Amino acid sequence: MADTEVLDILLVEDNESHAELVIDCLTENHLARTIYHAGDGREALDYLFHQGRYCEVSSSPRPQVILLDLRLPKVDGLDVL
Repeated sequence: MADTEVLDILLVEDNESHAELVIDCLTENHLARTIYHAGDGREALDYLFHQGRYCEVSSSPRPQVILLDLRLPKVDGLDVL
């Protein structure tokens, strides 16, 4: 089995139980170095564009992977995409 790259992941999911399930799965399988969780589309955009509480680039680095729920409050997942 080939070595797997461990990634920084942005998870955009408004349902806490779904987010916990994904985070647990990624962690148990050692697939994520760091998982950043955004609870809605507006928060995801703030993270990606370093706005608001995510203005410090060092604490909100660019993720290699984004797991994006399409049905989100505030800003829809398709609009985030």
